[in-house]
Amino acid sequence: MKTKKYKEDKLFEYRVRYNASQDHVAQDNYHYFMAKSAKEALEAHKSMLLKRKLCTQDISIEKFNPYSQKWEDKLFIDDRNF
Repeated sequence: MKTKKYKEDKLFEYRVRYNASQDHVAQDNYHYFMAKSAKEALEAHKSMLLKRKLCTQDISIEKFNPYSQKWEDKLFIDDRNF
């Protein structure tokens, strides 16, 4: 049996919760990403927004726990963090 020469980091499923804008705070939307960390998922989200020229109000990043089948908060986004 062959072994891998390089070990790859495990990818996890993250979802970014956001609002379309500050005027539309009644309904949350989600974007889903496969990433190694919450910061990497946030970077992918921001890259997608720049590409599509969108402006959103990001709220939080959640990681899916496959054992409990629940989403767990990983990063709360606050305007003071940016």
